Amino acid sequence: MKCPCGSEKNYSQCCGLYHSGVETAPTAEALMRSRYSAFAKNQMQYLRDTTDPQTLDSIDDEANKEWAERAKFLKLEIIKAEEKGTKGTVEFKAFYNVDDEDFVHHEVSTFRKQAGEWFFKSGKIKAEKK
Repeated sequence: MKCPCGSEKNYSQCCGLYHSGVETAPTAEALMRSRYSAFAKNQMQYLRDTTDPQTLDSIDDEANKEWAERAKFLKLEIIKAEEKGTKGTVEFKAFYNVDDEDFVHHEVSTFRKQAGEWFFKSGKIKAEKK
């Protein structure tokens, strides 16, 4: 089965390695991709585990779970990914469908590397121009 993150690899050889805890994501972009796949596979604990402990309280677990259960995730498009030392930024578009209506979630996410492991810090939604 292909990985939801769009890598063209099998899930078990891609984000499945991170979801199972066999490996940790080596880059901010890999973490972003694995978090998208976690939404697609409803792996809510992985989302908590890979969120920066300093910002974990700002995450609405119930809303994330409800969205992941209702949405059909179609594809992930990485627009830009950068890393500078222990900081990373990934701009992406997540394409999904809810109740037969297509949506695009466009976000710039920030990441922080701590003790050799990447964590999601925050995300800022970018408005889509029509």
